[in-house]
Amino acid sequence: MKILHLIHRTWPYHGGAERYVIEHALAGKRWGHESVICSTDAWDMSWLVSRTGNHIQKKVDIWNGIKIIRFPVVHPPLQNLFRALLRRIMPCGPDRYFYPNPFIASLHRWLSIDRGFDIIHANAMPFMLYEGWYHSGKTGAGLISVPHASVGEKYRPVSALNYFSGCQKNIIRKSNYVVAQSDYERNLYVDIGVPSERILLLGSGIEPEEFVKSNPAVGRRRLGVKEPVVLSMTAHSEDRGSRHIIEACRYLWEKGNKFTLVLAGPVLPDIENYLADHASLNGNDCGNIVITGYVPKEERIDLMAAADIVLQPSRLECFGIVILEAWASGKPVIGCWTGGMPDMIEDGHNGFLVSWGDVATLANRIDILLKNPQLRDSMGEKGRQMVLRERTWEKVTDRFYRRMAECSTGKLIN
Repeated sequence: MKILHLIHRTWPYHGGAERYVIEHALAGKRWGHESVICSTDAWDMSWLVSRTGNHIQKKVDIWNGIKIIRFPVVHPPLQNLFRALLRRIMPCGPDRYFYPNPFIASLHRWLSIDRGFDIIHANAMPFMLYEGWYHSGKTGAGLISVPHASVGEKYRPVSALNYFSGCQKNIIRKSNYVVAQSDYERNLYVDIGVPSERILLLGSGIEPEEFVKSNPAVGRRRLGVKEPVVLSMTAHSEDRGSRHIIEACRYLWEKGNKFTLVLAGPVLPDIENYLADHASLNGNDCGNIVITGYVPKEERIDLMAAADIVLQPSRLECFGIVILEAWASGKPVIGCWTGGMPDMIEDGHNGFLVSWGDVATLANRIDILLKNPQLRDSMGEKGRQMVLRERTWEKVTDRFYRRMAECSTGKLIN
């Protein structure tokens, strides 16, 4: 079969949803399918809504036999006002055009023609699910929807929730099947009327061989540190718990703990502003923080190996692939009661779970792990064994393609 994978950003950018799609495209070759990835030209997420970020100039790539087509994001004048207007007047406007969904008219035109695809695998952002639904409706191709719905903690959903405010409920209900990354996300789809038998609980994975050659000494040299390392690797923002991490670490530094906090990954404006205030008010405290910016895939593994503890107290993680990468490196983790983390982390056994915004508990758990190397090793090893047993990319993608083979294709569900 010929499969079209839709995602807002793709290789060579390395992130959770991006890695998820590229691994499924590569696995399709193993199953005898032809895959094409269509994406935007965005590198930074800010490029989706403004000209302030970086973008990729090359429009077409062939990588490991996978064709990648990038469509340019358009930045019209007064685009926020334009977006507000389109949300009111366009089909599926309320979720298709809510911020930060971009304007990408050339993809819509490209998908108005039958390109011979048998399956559309639409991922992550509502505008991509809409385009998959649109093309499926025009051509009769099957539709697999993967919303990656990051909606907060089970009992504290994100208040400004626009995932299901337009057509997306209908798109999900009419898909041949829907992929959920966590038990919580699966229940969201059941609540909006998707039969449980048409939901595949899947999640993400890792490639164990990537971690065999990791070198903690290389990672520490790159960071310029010798003391213990507490690592957070994400796009740093308020919703991802970055301010709470800094506040918890400041509390521990004031108590005399010696360690370095590493914020690996892009830093978004709200945390940039917080760090600026932090520097002006607390002087030497910033000497304990290393900010790396975007980390290429080949450098992530050495940074993981250099860490003593890995933090992910985010309320916007659909799954939490960083948790798997930390465990593959034998590191203990502190996650949040959101996304797939409660499905993976047994609190106190292979890691800790904290509520988003609970700085006191986060500081306590960091302190416990810093003072107990044996507990760190035990938690990291238990996590590593679970990842090798259940969470390799081969096992995850094989579950996806087995399900695809079981489902009827060629039309949307009525």
